[in-house]
Amino acid sequence: MKRMAVWLAVFGLMSGILCSQSIHLKIGLFVPRLQSDLWEISQENLTFERSDMVNVVYGGEYEFYLNRNFSLAAEVSSYAKTVYAQYRDYEFEDGTPIFQNITLRLVPVEAGLKFYPMGHRNRINLFIGAGAGVYAWTYQQSGYFINFQNDSISEGFAETRRFAFGLNSRIGLAFRFQQRLGFSLEGKYQYLRGKLSRNFEGFDPLDMSGFLVNAGVTLYFN
Repeated sequence: MKRMAVWLAVFGLMSGILCSQSIHLKIGLFVPRLQSDLWEISQENLTFERSDMVNVVYGGEYEFYLNRNFSLAAEVSSYAKTVYAQYRDYEFEDGTPIFQNITLRLVPVEAGLKFYPMGHRNRINLFIGAGAGVYAWTYQQSGYFINFQNDSISEGFAETRRFAFGLNSRIGLAFRFQQRLGFSLEGKYQYLRGKLSRNFEGFDPLDMSGFLVNAGVTLYFN
């Protein structure tokens, strides 16, 4: 009987741990830094600004609570933005603008550790966290390109599709309205640089770091 009671207690404890998890459905705004030479040249030559690349991010996160203060999280999200831009000081002979489309897409798959200083079962729960991830990313330029050595204009398309390793840190608040329903606010910074393809030979790694602010609905399973 004692042995059975011990096994039942262990089983109950493990069941509680395994059920201590949640799913977060998020929507946010990504503000890229764009601190590399290709972005800077685009801003010099084209009607293109850093603010043009700000756009909505959608994501989902699974969180597994290790104990009262710590949890492991896995997150997948998606960002994409295409900007129509024109050369600032150049145009075709008939006066029409010379344009380019600039596209950036990111699909991060991230894992991280969260720390809840006051625990995660209160009405309002502060958390901080850090993690790393693999980012599938695509950068494209399409339209017309000017060769400034001879002032020739040609239509073209240049693209890089690759994976890169990145880091992130975050801080946020989780509001637990009911036992199984909550709401969260989060600020996050990601550090990410990716090596460009031969289409962009001579340029530094592309900076895709930036700030993300998001809000989400949380479903708790314990």
